[in-house]
Amino acid sequence: MIDLINRIFQAAELEEKPNTDFKTYVLKEQKNYWVIAQYDGDNINNVLNDQIELFVKTKELVQESTFDKNVNLLILNKVPKLQDVKFDNLLHIEENPYHFKKSILYYTDEELKNLNATIGESNALTAIETLILKDEIFEQHKTNFDANSFESLIYRIAIKIPFIKIGITQTNNLKSLEEINKKSVENNPLDEILEQDFFMLDEEDFNAMTNETILEKLKAILPNEDQQN
Repeated sequence: MIDLINRIFQAAELEEKPNTDFKTYVLKEQKNYWVIAQYDGDNINNVLNDQIELFVKTKELVQESTFDKNVNLLILNKVPKLQDVKFDNLLHIEENPYHFKKSILYYTDEELKNLNATIGESNALTAIETLILKDEIFEQHKTNFDANSFESLIYRIAIKIPFIKIGITQTNNLKSLEEINKKSVENNPLDEILEQDFFMLDEEDFNAMTNETILEKLKAILPNEDQQN
C-alpha cells in the first residue's frame, strides 16, 4: 500500500522528505504536512504509544514553524480479512487529539492487488479520481460494502486523502460523486446537514474540521436512542 500512496502523493506534487522509517510529505502552498506509517493487523494498537517519538522525529526532519498545528498522520492498516477490522479501536485512535490529526486506511492484500491491477502503470491519482466516478464502481461499493474486489477500497482512499479531487461536472455521462451522494440521501433527515455542513465546504474548511466537530454535527440530527425505545 505504501507504494500506491507514494504514487498518489507524488502525482499530487507533494514534496517528499526522505526518511528510512516512515514517509513524510509537504504541501508547501497550504503549509500542510503528511506522515505515513504502516501498522499491520493488531500492531495498530501501538500507534498511540509511538506517536510522540514519531512526532519528534518528523518535526526535526521538516524544520517548519507551522508543523505542529498542520500535521496529519495517515496510518496504513493491513488486515488478513475485513471481518478482522475492529472499528471501535480505529475510532479511538483517530479521535485521539494529541500530536497528529489521524486517519486510518484499512485494507487487505487481495483488495490492494486488485486495485493495483486496475490502475496499472497509469497516473495513480488520476486513476482514482476517474474510477470513483464510475457508476459500476459506486454500485459495487454500495451494494456489497467492504465485500467486493477493490471498489470499497477506492472510497476509503478518497475519504482519507482529502486532496483527491472529486469532479463536480458530468463527464462521459457519469454522475459526479457529489451528485450520487446527494441522491442517496434524498428525503433523508441527514440531507440538510450534509448539504449545509459538508457538501458546500471548500477543501480547506473541510480539512480544518476535527473528528469531534463532525461527530457533533451528526449527533445533532441523529435520533436519540432513548426516544426510540
